[in-house]
Amino acid sequence: MYGLPVRSDSANRSVGLFYRDLQDIEIYVEDDEAEALYRMLLSRAVNNEVKIKKVISLHGRGKVIEHCARYNEDSPALFIIDGDLDLLHGERVLGLARLFQHKMYCVENYLFCKNASAELLRDASGRLMPEDALEELDWDNYLDSLTEPLLRLFKTYAVAWKLMQEDGIKTVSRSYYDICRKVSRARGQSVCDDRVQAVIDEIQTIVIAKHGQEAYDQVHQSIEIAVANLDNPLHVISGKDYLLKSLRDYLQFKGAAYKYDDGFKFRLARYCDTEPLSDLSDAIKYTVNIGPYQQTA
Repeated sequence: MYGLPVRSDSANRSVGLFYRDLQDIEIYVEDDEAEALYRMLLSRAVNNEVKIKKVISLHGRGKVIEHCARYNEDSPALFIIDGDLDLLHGERVLGLARLFQHKMYCVENYLFCKNASAELLRDASGRLMPEDALEELDWDNYLDSLTEPLLRLFKTYAVAWKLMQEDGIKTVSRSYYDICRKVSRARGQSVCDDRVQAVIDEIQTIVIAKHGQEAYDQVHQSIEIAVANLDNPLHVISGKDYLLKSLRDYLQFKGAAYKYDDGFKFRLARYCDTEPLSDLSDAIKYTVNIGPYQQTA
C-alpha cells in the first residue's frame, strides 16, 4: 500500500523559506499534526501582534534541537520542545540560542484549564451562564481526586526514566486507562488509587532489583525537591496522555460529550487561559523585535 508522500527531514527544515515573506517568525516544533493547535495557542498568546502563518513540525525532539543548533540565518526563528520528564529532575536544555522548552510536560498541558472546561460545558448545554458552568464543573474537587495519585505515578516514572533509560522500561507510554476503574455508568472511568499503586510497585521492583534501594531513594528525593519548586505539580503530568483523557471523561460525566481527538483539543485551545503562555509569548516577541532568544531557566 502506498501512503501519502512524506517530506524528508531536509525538506521539513526548508519549509520556513517559503513563508518568510508572509510571517514575522519561523516556529519549529517536535509535535506531529499539531499545526492548527499551535497556531491557535500562539496567536492568542501574542494577541495577534505577531504574524504566524505556518508552524513547522520536525517530527521529534532531537530533530528540533539539532536544527536549532545548526540554524545561523538572520530570519527570526524559535524552536520549541516539550518539558517532558526533564521537569521532574529540575533539568532544562540550556545554552542554545532560539530554543524554548515548555515549563510544562507538553503543549497539551496548556489546554488543561478550568475556564476552558467551563466553556465546553456551556457549548454543550447552550443554557449555562459562565458562573453556573464554573459551579457545575466543581473543578477543585475534580483536581483533588486526580493530582495526588498521578503525581506519585509520574515521580516513579521519572525515577525509572533516569535509572533505566537503556532498559526500555515502560512508563509514560502506558495507557491512562490502565490506571482507571469504572466508577459508575454515569461517571464512567476515573483514576483508581489501587491501580496506580500497582503500577508504582511494579516499576519500583524492577528498578530496585537493577540499581538498589539506595539509588532509587536518592533519585526519588531529588525529584521531590524539583517538583516542590514548581508553580503547579500538574505541570509535570502528561497533558496529552493523561490529563486531557481524564478531562474528556469528566466533562462527559458533567453532560458535555466530546471525542478525544484534535477537535476536542482545538476547542480547549480557543478558550484556555493565555497567562501560562506568557513566557512563550515573550520569547516570540523578543525574537521578532530584538534578536535570538536565549532561555536561561
